Amino acid sequence: MRILRRVMRSRLFTGAAVLSLMVLSIGPSVVAAPENSKVEIVIRNSTFEFQGGMLRPNEPGTIVLRNQDKIQHGFASPVLEELDVRVESGGVTTYGKGIKGVYINPGETLQIHFIPNRPGRFPFHCDIHPTMKGELLVLSVGGV
Repeated sequence: MRILRRVMRSRLFTGAAVLSLMVLSIGPSVVAAPENSKVEIVIRNSTFEFQGGMLRPNEPGTIVLRNQDKIQHGFASPVLEELDVRVESGGVTTYGKGIKGVYINPGETLQIHFIPNRPGRFPFHCDIHPTMKGELLVLSVGGV
């Protein structure tokens, strides 16, 4: 009977130890997995409206641009001219370096993927409607 209890305790302890190691090995990787930084901008009434998000330097970033206006708009920024960019729109993906900007038709959504290479403030504008302007902020946030 004593031997049976000892074996059961040993197996219970081993099982708990293995479970603890599994939780520890899964936990940090899930927490540490980097998410793309993303900014969402809606175009409405010939205005760029920031919907939230953040871009970080040296991390993959995405600008999600939604045109909820009734006319076509442009999105141009000097930051796009400096970097390799991937633009996804309507099932079409375009790659390039040195693009000046993109055009977005009414009701469309597009995504601009890139890796910002430094923190800072980067202006953008609609090259069709010169009064439409905004600014992208690329922020370097320290760890806790």
